[in-house]
Amino acid sequence: MDIGGRNQVFIDGRFLEDADGVRICVCPPIKTNEKCLVGHLGGYSSLVEPHEGFRWYTALTKDGVHWRRVSGFGPPEPDDILGILFGGTTVFRDPLAPAGERYKRIDGMRNQITASSDGSDWKPLHNGVFPSGACYPRGMDSHNVCFYDTRIGKYVAYVRVNKVYECPPERVDYFGNVGLHKYGAKNRYARRTIGRAVTDDLSKFPMPDVVLEPDERDPIFGGVKVMDFYCPQVLPYPYADDAYFLFNCRYRSYEDWYLSEDMSPYPRGNVNGKPGIYNCGVEDIGLAASRDGIAWQRYDRKPWIPQGPPGAFDSLNMYMTRGMYLAGDEIWMYYIGIDDPHTGNKQAQNRYTLSRVVLRKDGFTCVEADYEGGRFTTPVLRFEGDALRLNIQTSALGLARVELQDENGTPLEGFALEDCDRIHTANSTGHRVTWRGKSDVAALAGRPVRLRFELQYGVKLYAFCFGAG
Repeated sequence: MDIGGRNQVFIDGRFLEDADGVRICVCPPIKTNEKCLVGHLGGYSSLVEPHEGFRWYTALTKDGVHWRRVSGFGPPEPDDILGILFGGTTVFRDPLAPAGERYKRIDGMRNQITASSDGSDWKPLHNGVFPSGACYPRGMDSHNVCFYDTRIGKYVAYVRVNKVYECPPERVDYFGNVGLHKYGAKNRYARRTIGRAVTDDLSKFPMPDVVLEPDERDPIFGGVKVMDFYCPQVLPYPYADDAYFLFNCRYRSYEDWYLSEDMSPYPRGNVNGKPGIYNCGVEDIGLAASRDGIAWQRYDRKPWIPQGPPGAFDSLNMYMTRGMYLAGDEIWMYYIGIDDPHTGNKQAQNRYTLSRVVLRKDGFTCVEADYEGGRFTTPVLRFEGDALRLNIQTSALGLARVELQDENGTPLEGFALEDCDRIHTANSTGHRVTWRGKSDVAALAGRPVRLRFELQYGVKLYAFCFGAG
């Protein structure tokens, strides 16, 4: 595996070829509970860093904490570090486009892509970009996203797909009206799932393939799935090889056959003038990761950002803001919270609150060992660079060592485990490994090697690289 000098993160077992007493762990971010902006923001939002004269913002900030609303068609001030767009469209920079169409905006509900040189004016570029079968009511009613994926050299869209399931006979009275008129039979219902579509030509996407949906481990009551995946915030991670992260709303719908509370205050839709199903529920934010954007690791399935306590601004519903911002060794991300279930209550929507979470660079997942210790060996690698750098946290007790081996697993002279200076009292995104005081590994660059890691007493290992990372 040629890793060059690029950063490598631990999101799966790719580098854990021979492992004992270690596992991949999810690392929740720190909730700041900051109220960065409050008001009728809507649930959907995207970060856009000020660059290249882009001037279409809803709000801007100089410090990431205090945000101010802006009119939308003016350049950011010189010391603004970050901007945000509220609404269900997604803007991305197209590296293949001419300057006049540098920025693209995808609108799933309108099934349209528009273009602009700087965001000040948008011209229709492509209409009907998704097949009619992918559009509402089959899907697209969400914050759908699109970007140019440099790993595969194609445009990729992640969109809402309303996947249809069959309900048991005892639920037909409840689902029958909407099932018949929207999904073709009385015993059918739909859940929000995440679809992926890939194209070389932005004017036309194929039907999305469902890449994430609730399964048999997820909440099922009365033979009906009561969980959705909502708002597919997929991001190619820019600071490491082959890593995609998905931050999605995990929506648990309210249904009266498994909830003992009075359901009368909650809204029900209607189809052809007849009462429909509830469109109400609660949401938190989950984390999934992938090497290819298709197969997703959901890990322990616990919330990545949990709801706040009763009465908090994020006590019932949460929507992840698209994007991340690297501030030194920290990653800042944002979400919108509301103390109301998914009801469409206009008065409650005036209390939408933008807040920030913070984590270390690469700190979404890590390798962690049993307390007494664990070890793992990588597959055969080929690298470029002159030193091995680790993103590692030992805290007070933790200890770590690294051995360099040949392709057959034999320790290389001078780089054996007993030669490695113990890594301790370290909390660094770029710790330089030394063997008897020396860190230079340039003589091994280009040769097939394996890395053998030893971790003890609570060490968290987030990433490694041989170059500048």
